Amino acid sequence: MRDREAARVFALATDLHRRGEFDQAILAYSRALNLNPTNADIYNNLGVCLRAQGKLVAAAACYRRALVLKSNDAGILSNLGNTMRNMGNLRQAIVCMSKAVRIAPQSPEAIYNLGLALRDAGDNGKALTCFESALSMRKDYAACHVDYGMTLMMQGELDRGFEEYEWRARMPGVPRIDSEKPVWDGSPLGGKTILIRQEAGLGDVLQFARYLPKVKEQDGVVVVECHSRVSRLIAAIPGVDKVVMMGGPLPPYDVQITIMSLPHALKGEVSTLSEQVPYIRPPELHSIQLPPARGRQVRTGLCWSPGVPLVGVADRSCPLTKMIELLAIPGVTAFSLQTGARADDLEKEACDALLTDVGSRLTDLADLAAAIEQLDLIICVDSATAHTAGALGKETWVLVPFAADWRWHTGSKDLSGSVWYPSMRLFRQTAPGNWDEAFEALHDALYERVSQ
Repeated sequence: MRDREAARVFALATDLHRRGEFDQAILAYSRALNLNPTNADIYNNLGVCLRAQGKLVAAAACYRRALVLKSNDAGILSNLGNTMRNMGNLRQAIVCMSKAVRIAPQSPEAIYNLGLALRDAGDNGKALTCFESALSMRKDYAACHVDYGMTLMMQGELDRGFEEYEWRARMPGVPRIDSEKPVWDGSPLGGKTILIRQEAGLGDVLQFARYLPKVKEQDGVVVVECHSRVSRLIAAIPGVDKVVMMGGPLPPYDVQITIMSLPHALKGEVSTLSEQVPYIRPPELHSIQLPPARGRQVRTGLCWSPGVPLVGVADRSCPLTKMIELLAIPGVTAFSLQTGARADDLEKEACDALLTDVGSRLTDLADLAAAIEQLDLIICVDSATAHTAGALGKETWVLVPFAADWRWHTGSKDLSGSVWYPSMRLFRQTAPGNWDEAFEALHDALYERVSQ
Protein backbone atom coordinates (compact mmCIF):
# COMPACT_ATOMS: atom_id res chain seq x y z
CA MET A 1 0.00 0.00 0.00
CA ARG A 2 2.78 2.45 0.93
CA ASP A 3 4.70 1.71 -2.29
CA ARG A 4 1.56 2.18 -4.35
CA GLU A 5 0.90 5.58 -2.76
CA ALA A 6 4.56 6.58 -3.32
CA ALA A 7 4.21 5.67 -7.00
CA ARG A 8 1.03 7.75 -7.27
CA VAL A 9 2.63 10.82 -5.65
CA PHE A 10 5.76 10.37 -7.79
CA ALA A 11 3.61 10.39 -10.94
CA LEU A 12 1.87 13.55 -9.71
CA ALA A 13 5.23 15.21 -9.00
CA THR A 14 6.51 14.27 -12.45
CA ASP A 15 3.44 15.83 -14.08
CA LEU A 16 3.89 19.04 -12.08
CA HIS A 17 7.56 19.04 -13.05
CA ARG A 18 6.76 18.75 -16.77
CA ARG A 19 4.40 21.71 -16.49
CA GLY A 20 7.14 23.83 -14.90
CA GLU A 21 5.40 24.07 -11.51
CA PHE A 22 8.65 23.50 -9.66
CA ASP A 23 7.61 24.53 -6.14
CA GLN A 24 4.66 22.14 -6.14
CA ALA A 25 6.72 19.42 -7.81
CA ILE A 26 9.41 19.67 -5.11
CA LEU A 27 6.78 19.28 -2.39
CA ALA A 28 5.34 16.25 -4.16
CA TYR A 29 8.76 14.65 -4.71
CA SER A 30 9.49 15.17 -1.00
CA ARG A 31 6.23 13.40 -0.05
CA ALA A 32 7.10 10.54 -2.40
CA LEU A 33 10.52 10.17 -0.70
CA ASN A 34 8.89 10.07 2.73
CA LEU A 35 6.84 7.15 1.46
CA ASN A 36 9.69 5.43 -0.38
CA PRO A 37 13.23 6.66 0.44
CA THR A 38 14.86 3.87 -1.60
CA ASN A 39 13.74 5.11 -5.03
CA ALA A 40 16.76 6.67 -6.81
CA ASP A 41 14.57 8.13 -9.56
CA ILE A 42 12.72 10.33 -7.07
CA TYR A 43 16.02 11.76 -5.77
CA ASN A 44 17.20 12.29 -9.35
CA ASN A 45 14.04 14.11 -10.45
CA LEU A 46 14.04 16.21 -7.30
CA GLY A 47 17.63 17.19 -8.12
CA VAL A 48 16.60 18.23 -11.63
CA CYS A 49 13.85 20.44 -10.17
CA LEU A 50 16.16 22.05 -7.63
CA ARG A 51 18.82 22.70 -10.27
CA ALA A 52 16.22 24.42 -12.46
CA GLN A 53 15.55 26.77 -9.53
CA GLY A 54 19.25 27.48 -9.06
CA LYS A 55 19.47 25.52 -5.79
CA LEU A 56 22.66 23.81 -6.84
CA VAL A 57 23.96 22.53 -3.49
CA ALA A 58 20.65 20.85 -2.70
CA ALA A 59 20.47 19.43 -6.24
CA ALA A 60 23.95 17.92 -5.91
CA ALA A 61 22.97 16.33 -2.60
CA CYS A 62 19.96 14.70 -4.26
CA TYR A 63 22.08 13.28 -7.07
CA ARG A 64 24.60 11.89 -4.57
CA ARG A 65 21.79 10.20 -2.61
CA ALA A 66 20.51 8.75 -5.88
CA LEU A 67 23.98 7.39 -6.72
CA VAL A 68 24.12 5.57 -3.37
CA LEU A 69 21.10 3.63 -4.63
CA LYS A 70 22.15 3.45 -8.32
CA SER A 71 25.92 3.83 -8.46
CA ASN A 72 26.31 3.05 -12.17
CA ASP A 73 23.53 5.17 -13.62
CA ALA A 74 24.97 7.30 -16.43
CA GLY A 75 22.05 9.73 -16.38
CA ILE A 76 22.39 10.52 -12.68
CA LEU A 77 26.17 10.88 -13.04
CA SER A 78 25.67 13.33 -15.91
CA ASN A 79 23.16 15.30 -13.86
CA LEU A 80 25.62 15.53 -10.97
CA GLY A 81 28.38 16.50 -13.39
CA ASN A 82 26.25 19.27 -14.90
CA THR A 83 25.50 20.61 -11.43
CA MET A 84 29.20 20.55 -10.51
CA ARG A 85 29.85 22.42 -13.75
CA ASN A 86 27.24 25.04 -12.83
CA MET A 87 28.92 25.45 -9.44
CA GLY A 88 32.34 25.94 -11.03
CA ASN A 89 33.76 22.62 -9.79
CA LEU A 90 34.97 21.64 -13.24
CA ARG A 91 37.39 18.94 -12.11
CA GLN A 92 34.62 17.05 -10.31
CA ALA A 93 32.28 17.66 -13.26
CA ILE A 94 34.74 16.02 -15.65
CA VAL A 95 35.21 13.07 -13.28
CA CYS A 96 31.44 12.47 -13.10
CA MET A 97 30.87 12.85 -16.82
CA SER A 98 33.85 10.72 -17.79
CA LYS A 99 32.46 7.92 -15.63
CA ALA A 100 29.04 8.38 -17.28
CA VAL A 101 30.64 8.00 -20.73
CA ARG A 102 32.49 4.84 -19.62
CA ILE A 103 29.20 3.36 -18.43
CA ALA A 104 27.24 4.48 -21.51
CA PRO A 105 29.75 4.92 -24.38
CA GLN A 106 26.94 5.00 -26.95
CA SER A 107 25.03 7.79 -25.21
CA PRO A 108 25.32 11.04 -27.21
CA GLU A 109 23.90 12.94 -24.22
CA ALA A 110 26.65 11.74 -21.88
CA ILE A 111 29.37 12.55 -24.43
CA TYR A 112 27.85 15.97 -25.10
CA ASN A 113 27.78 16.81 -21.38
CA LEU A 114 31.43 15.79 -21.05
CA GLY A 115 32.24 18.12 -23.93
CA LEU A 116 30.56 21.03 -22.14
CA ALA A 117 32.66 20.49 -19.01
CA LEU A 118 35.87 20.14 -21.00
CA ARG A 119 35.13 23.38 -22.85
CA ASP A 120 34.48 25.25 -19.60
CA ALA A 121 37.80 23.91 -18.31
CA GLY A 122 39.53 25.43 -21.35
CA ASP A 123 40.15 22.23 -23.35
CA ASN A 124 38.38 23.21 -26.57
CA GLY A 125 40.14 20.56 -28.63
CA LYS A 126 38.79 17.66 -26.55
CA ALA A 127 35.41 19.38 -26.31
CA LEU A 128 35.15 19.53 -30.11
CA THR A 129 36.03 15.84 -30.30
CA CYS A 130 33.21 15.05 -27.86
CA PHE A 131 30.69 17.13 -29.79
CA GLU A 132 31.70 15.53 -33.09
CA SER A 133 31.38 12.07 -31.54
CA ALA A 134 27.91 12.86 -30.16
CA LEU A 135 26.78 14.25 -33.51
CA SER A 136 28.00 11.15 -35.33
CA MET A 137 25.58 9.15 -33.17
CA ARG A 138 22.70 11.63 -33.34
CA LYS A 139 22.88 13.88 -36.36
CA ASP A 140 19.84 15.98 -35.36
CA TYR A 141 21.12 16.79 -31.85
CA ALA A 142 20.32 20.51 -31.97
CA ALA A 143 21.82 21.53 -28.60
CA CYS A 144 25.07 19.76 -29.47
CA HIS A 145 25.21 21.46 -32.88
CA VAL A 146 24.81 24.84 -31.16
CA ASP A 147 27.58 24.20 -28.63
CA TYR A 148 29.77 22.75 -31.36
CA GLY A 149 29.27 26.01 -33.25
CA MET A 150 30.05 28.18 -30.24
CA THR A 151 33.23 26.20 -29.58
CA LEU A 152 34.30 26.60 -33.20
CA MET A 153 33.79 30.35 -32.82
CA MET A 154 35.91 30.29 -29.66
CA GLN A 155 38.64 28.85 -31.90
CA GLY A 156 38.22 31.72 -34.36
CA GLU A 157 36.29 29.68 -36.95
CA LEU A 158 33.38 32.10 -37.24
CA ASP A 159 31.90 31.00 -40.57
CA ARG A 160 31.69 27.32 -39.62
CA GLY A 161 30.63 28.24 -36.12
CA PHE A 162 27.74 30.45 -37.17
CA GLU A 163 26.58 27.76 -39.60
CA GLU A 164 26.30 25.27 -36.72
CA TYR A 165 24.79 27.96 -34.50
CA GLU A 166 21.77 28.08 -36.82
CA TRP A 167 20.59 24.83 -35.22
CA ARG A 168 19.38 26.84 -32.22
CA ALA A 169 16.11 27.44 -34.10
CA ARG A 170 15.32 23.73 -33.65
CA MET A 171 15.90 23.69 -29.90
CA PRO A 172 12.92 23.34 -27.54
CA GLY A 173 11.94 26.59 -25.88
CA VAL A 174 13.50 28.82 -28.55
CA PRO A 175 10.86 31.21 -29.97
CA ARG A 176 10.01 30.42 -33.57
CA ILE A 177 9.85 33.19 -36.12
CA ASP A 178 6.82 33.59 -38.39
CA SER A 179 6.85 30.54 -40.64
CA GLU A 180 4.61 32.14 -43.26
CA LYS A 181 7.41 34.36 -44.51
CA PRO A 182 10.70 33.08 -45.97
CA VAL A 183 13.95 33.40 -44.04
CA TRP A 184 16.46 35.67 -45.76
CA ASP A 185 19.52 33.89 -47.16
CA GLY A 186 21.72 36.95 -47.73
CA SER A 187 20.84 37.40 -51.42
CA PRO A 188 20.04 40.85 -52.92
CA LEU A 189 16.69 42.14 -51.69
CA GLY A 190 15.72 44.04 -54.84
CA GLY A 191 13.56 46.56 -53.00
CA LYS A 192 11.85 44.02 -50.72
CA THR A 193 11.22 44.72 -47.04
CA ILE A 194 13.22 42.65 -44.56
CA LEU A 195 12.21 42.26 -40.93
CA ILE A 196 15.17 41.70 -38.61
CA ARG A 197 13.97 40.27 -35.33
CA GLN A 198 15.50 40.56 -31.87
CA GLU A 199 16.92 37.43 -30.34
CA ALA A 200 18.36 36.82 -26.87
CA GLY A 201 19.49 39.80 -24.76
CA LEU A 202 20.16 43.48 -25.35
CA GLY A 203 23.91 42.91 -25.51
CA ASP A 204 23.42 40.43 -28.33
CA VAL A 205 21.32 42.96 -30.25
CA LEU A 206 24.08 45.55 -29.94
CA GLN A 207 26.85 43.12 -30.88
CA PHE A 208 25.14 42.10 -34.12
CA ALA A 209 23.70 45.52 -34.98
CA ARG A 210 27.03 46.13 -36.77
CA TYR A 211 25.63 44.09 -39.66
CA LEU A 212 22.56 46.29 -40.25
CA PRO A 213 24.29 48.68 -42.70
CA LYS A 214 25.47 45.64 -44.68
CA VAL A 215 21.86 44.44 -44.96
CA LYS A 216 20.91 47.84 -46.36
CA GLU A 217 23.59 47.42 -49.02
CA GLN A 218 21.49 44.54 -50.40
CA ASP A 219 18.96 47.12 -51.68
CA GLY A 220 15.98 46.61 -49.40
CA VAL A 221 13.84 48.31 -46.80
CA VAL A 222 15.26 47.43 -43.38
CA VAL A 223 12.83 47.08 -40.47
CA VAL A 224 14.21 46.06 -37.07
CA GLU A 225 12.09 44.60 -34.29
CA CYS A 226 13.68 45.15 -30.87
CA HIS A 227 13.11 45.93 -27.20
CA SER A 228 12.23 49.52 -26.33
CA ARG A 229 15.40 49.82 -24.20
CA VAL A 230 17.60 49.54 -27.30
CA SER A 231 15.29 51.04 -29.93
CA ARG A 232 16.72 54.59 -29.95
CA LEU A 233 20.25 53.32 -30.59
CA ILE A 234 19.12 50.94 -33.33
CA ALA A 235 17.02 53.63 -35.04
CA ALA A 236 20.11 55.86 -35.37
CA ILE A 237 22.22 53.24 -37.19
CA PRO A 238 22.67 54.11 -40.89
CA GLY A 239 20.57 51.88 -43.11
CA VAL A 240 17.77 51.24 -40.61
CA ASP A 241 14.51 52.48 -42.15
CA LYS A 242 12.11 51.63 -39.35
CA VAL A 243 12.12 50.26 -35.80
CA VAL A 244 9.18 48.43 -34.24
CA MET A 245 8.77 47.29 -30.64
CA MET A 246 8.80 43.63 -29.65
CA GLY A 247 5.29 42.36 -29.05
CA GLY A 248 3.71 45.19 -31.03
CA PRO A 249 2.09 45.18 -34.47
CA LEU A 250 4.37 44.47 -37.42
CA PRO A 251 4.36 46.32 -40.75
CA PRO A 252 4.09 44.32 -43.99
CA TYR A 253 7.35 42.59 -44.89
CA ASP A 254 8.64 40.09 -47.45
CA VAL A 255 11.49 38.21 -45.76
CA GLN A 256 12.73 37.89 -42.19
CA ILE A 257 15.75 36.90 -40.18
CA THR A 258 16.84 36.97 -36.53
CA ILE A 259 19.60 39.44 -35.79
CA MET A 260 22.04 36.76 -34.59
CA SER A 261 21.70 34.97 -37.94
CA LEU A 262 23.06 37.96 -39.88
CA PRO A 263 26.73 36.85 -39.68
CA HIS A 264 25.80 33.50 -41.26
CA ALA A 265 23.67 35.10 -43.99
CA LEU A 266 26.31 37.74 -44.78
CA LYS A 267 29.34 35.48 -44.26
CA GLY A 268 31.22 38.08 -42.18
CA GLU A 269 34.98 37.51 -41.90
CA VAL A 270 36.99 38.00 -38.71
CA SER A 271 39.38 40.38 -40.47
CA THR A 272 36.62 42.93 -41.15
CA LEU A 273 34.98 43.03 -37.72
CA SER A 274 37.21 45.74 -36.25
CA GLU A 275 36.61 47.97 -39.28
CA GLN A 276 32.91 48.20 -38.39
CA VAL A 277 33.48 49.99 -35.06
CA PRO A 278 32.10 52.42 -33.97
CA TYR A 279 28.67 51.72 -35.40
CA ILE A 280 26.34 53.32 -32.84
CA ARG A 281 26.20 56.86 -31.53
CA PRO A 282 24.46 58.47 -28.55
CA PRO A 283 21.41 60.64 -29.23
CA GLU A 284 22.13 64.30 -29.93
CA LEU A 285 19.42 65.34 -27.46
CA HIS A 286 19.54 63.70 -24.06
CA SER A 287 19.19 64.57 -20.36
CA ILE A 288 22.27 62.74 -19.08
CA GLN A 289 24.81 65.39 -18.09
CA LEU A 290 27.65 64.27 -15.83
CA PRO A 291 29.41 66.63 -13.42
CA PRO A 292 32.36 68.47 -15.01
CA ALA A 293 35.85 67.07 -14.62
CA ARG A 294 37.98 68.41 -11.76
CA GLY A 295 41.59 68.62 -12.81
CA ARG A 296 43.38 65.71 -14.47
CA GLN A 297 41.11 62.84 -13.59
CA VAL A 298 40.33 59.61 -15.44
CA ARG A 299 36.55 59.66 -15.48
CA THR A 300 35.63 56.01 -15.12
CA GLY A 301 32.28 54.28 -15.44
CA LEU A 302 31.74 51.09 -13.43
CA CYS A 303 29.29 48.21 -13.89
CA TRP A 304 29.72 45.05 -11.80
CA SER A 305 26.74 42.91 -12.82
CA PRO A 306 24.49 42.20 -15.80
CA GLY A 307 20.94 43.44 -15.38
CA VAL A 308 19.79 39.92 -14.45
CA PRO A 309 22.49 38.03 -12.49
CA LEU A 310 22.60 34.26 -13.01
CA VAL A 311 23.36 31.47 -10.55
CA GLY A 312 26.63 29.59 -10.09
CA VAL A 313 29.50 29.71 -12.56
CA ALA A 314 27.17 31.19 -15.19
CA ASP A 315 26.96 34.41 -13.15
CA ARG A 316 29.20 37.03 -14.74
CA SER A 317 28.94 39.42 -11.78
CA CYS A 318 31.77 40.49 -9.53
CA PRO A 319 31.58 42.00 -6.03
CA LEU A 320 31.21 45.77 -5.86
CA THR A 321 33.82 45.71 -3.10
CA LYS A 322 36.42 44.69 -5.70
CA MET A 323 35.50 47.73 -7.78
CA ILE A 324 35.68 49.98 -4.72
CA GLU A 325 39.29 48.93 -4.10
CA LEU A 326 40.20 50.51 -7.47
CA LEU A 327 39.02 53.88 -6.22
CA ALA A 328 41.96 54.13 -3.83
CA ILE A 329 44.08 55.02 -6.87
CA PRO A 330 44.53 58.83 -6.95
CA GLY A 331 43.28 60.42 -10.15
CA VAL A 332 40.19 58.23 -10.64
CA THR A 333 36.74 59.79 -10.60
CA ALA A 334 34.14 57.02 -10.65
CA PHE A 335 30.54 56.85 -11.83
CA SER A 336 28.18 53.93 -11.31
CA LEU A 337 26.47 52.77 -14.51
CA GLN A 338 24.88 49.82 -12.70
CA THR A 339 21.18 49.14 -13.22
CA GLY A 340 18.95 46.20 -12.34
CA ALA A 341 18.98 43.95 -9.30
CA ARG A 342 22.54 44.77 -8.19
CA ALA A 343 22.12 48.56 -8.25
CA ASP A 344 21.18 48.31 -4.55
CA ASP A 345 24.80 47.35 -3.83
CA LEU A 346 25.66 51.07 -3.77
CA GLU A 347 23.50 51.60 -0.71
CA LYS A 348 24.50 48.30 0.92
CA GLU A 349 28.19 49.17 0.71
CA ALA A 350 27.60 52.82 1.73
CA CYS A 351 29.91 54.13 -0.98
CA ASP A 352 27.90 57.10 -2.26
CA ALA A 353 30.83 59.40 -1.53
CA LEU A 354 33.14 57.35 -3.75
CA LEU A 355 30.78 56.73 -6.66
CA THR A 356 28.40 59.09 -8.42
CA ASP A 357 25.22 57.16 -9.18
CA VAL A 358 24.28 57.53 -12.85
CA GLY A 359 22.55 54.17 -13.31
CA SER A 360 19.36 55.27 -11.54
CA ARG A 361 18.91 58.02 -14.16
CA LEU A 362 19.22 55.73 -17.19
CA THR A 363 15.94 54.88 -18.91
CA ASP A 364 17.40 52.94 -21.84
CA LEU A 365 20.67 52.10 -23.58
CA ALA A 366 20.64 55.41 -25.46
CA ASP A 367 20.92 57.17 -22.10
CA LEU A 368 23.70 54.73 -21.19
CA ALA A 369 25.52 55.58 -24.43
CA ALA A 370 25.18 59.30 -23.65
CA ALA A 371 26.77 58.75 -20.25
CA ILE A 372 29.57 56.56 -21.65
CA GLU A 373 30.42 59.18 -24.25
CA GLN A 374 31.26 61.65 -21.45
CA LEU A 375 33.68 59.24 -19.74
CA ASP A 376 37.29 58.30 -20.43
CA LEU A 377 37.20 54.63 -19.45
CA ILE A 378 34.59 51.94 -18.79
CA ILE A 379 35.34 49.06 -16.38
CA CYS A 380 32.61 46.44 -16.40
CA VAL A 381 31.68 42.78 -16.50
CA ASP A 382 30.21 40.96 -19.52
CA SER A 383 26.95 42.90 -19.88
CA ALA A 384 24.98 45.22 -22.13
CA THR A 385 27.22 47.99 -20.78
CA ALA A 386 30.26 46.25 -22.27
CA HIS A 387 28.60 45.93 -25.67
CA THR A 388 27.36 49.53 -25.63
CA ALA A 389 30.81 50.89 -24.79
CA GLY A 390 32.50 48.58 -27.32
CA ALA A 391 30.09 49.55 -30.09
CA LEU A 392 30.79 53.24 -29.35
CA GLY A 393 34.53 52.59 -29.66
CA LYS A 394 35.11 53.76 -26.07
CA GLU A 395 38.11 52.43 -24.15
CA THR A 396 36.59 49.53 -22.22
CA TRP A 397 38.05 47.02 -19.77
CA VAL A 398 35.93 43.93 -19.31
CA LEU A 399 36.21 41.43 -16.45
CA VAL A 400 35.61 38.00 -17.98
CA PRO A 401 34.75 34.83 -16.01
CA PHE A 402 36.86 31.68 -16.34
CA ALA A 403 34.22 29.81 -18.37
CA ALA A 404 33.75 32.79 -20.65
CA ASP A 405 31.11 33.15 -23.34
CA TRP A 406 32.23 32.27 -26.87
CA ARG A 407 32.35 35.90 -27.99
CA TRP A 408 35.28 36.71 -25.68
CA HIS A 409 37.61 34.26 -27.42
CA THR A 410 39.56 34.89 -30.59
CA GLY A 411 41.28 31.62 -31.44
CA SER A 412 44.63 33.37 -30.93
CA LYS A 413 47.18 33.29 -28.12
CA ASP A 414 46.34 36.87 -27.17
CA LEU A 415 43.49 36.50 -24.70
CA SER A 416 43.43 40.15 -23.68
CA GLY A 417 41.85 41.58 -26.84
CA SER A 418 38.47 41.31 -28.54
CA VAL A 419 37.99 40.64 -32.23
CA TRP A 420 34.55 42.27 -31.98
CA TYR A 421 35.60 45.50 -30.26
CA PRO A 422 39.12 46.86 -30.94
CA SER A 423 38.89 49.39 -28.07
CA MET A 424 38.33 46.62 -25.53
CA ARG A 425 40.78 44.96 -23.14
CA LEU A 426 39.87 41.75 -21.31
CA PHE A 427 40.87 40.76 -17.77
CA ARG A 428 40.15 37.06 -17.20
CA GLN A 429 39.59 34.91 -14.16
CA THR A 430 42.32 32.30 -13.76
CA ALA A 431 40.00 29.96 -11.84
CA PRO A 432 36.20 29.70 -11.61
CA GLY A 433 34.76 32.25 -9.21
CA ASN A 434 38.15 33.78 -8.34
CA TRP A 435 38.44 37.45 -9.31
CA ASP A 436 41.60 38.17 -7.28
CA GLU A 437 44.22 37.88 -10.02
CA ALA A 438 42.03 39.60 -12.60
CA PHE A 439 41.57 42.58 -10.28
CA GLU A 440 45.27 42.66 -9.41
CA ALA A 441 46.08 42.96 -13.12
CA LEU A 442 43.33 45.54 -13.59
CA HIS A 443 44.54 47.56 -10.58
CA ASP A 444 48.07 47.70 -12.02
CA ALA A 445 46.75 48.67 -15.46
CA LEU A 446 44.56 51.42 -14.01
CA TYR A 447 47.44 52.79 -11.93
CA GLU A 448 49.56 52.94 -15.07
CA ARG A 449 46.69 54.49 -17.06
CA VAL A 450 46.24 57.23 -14.45
CA SER A 451 49.99 57.86 -14.24
CA GLN A 452 50.11 58.56 -17.95
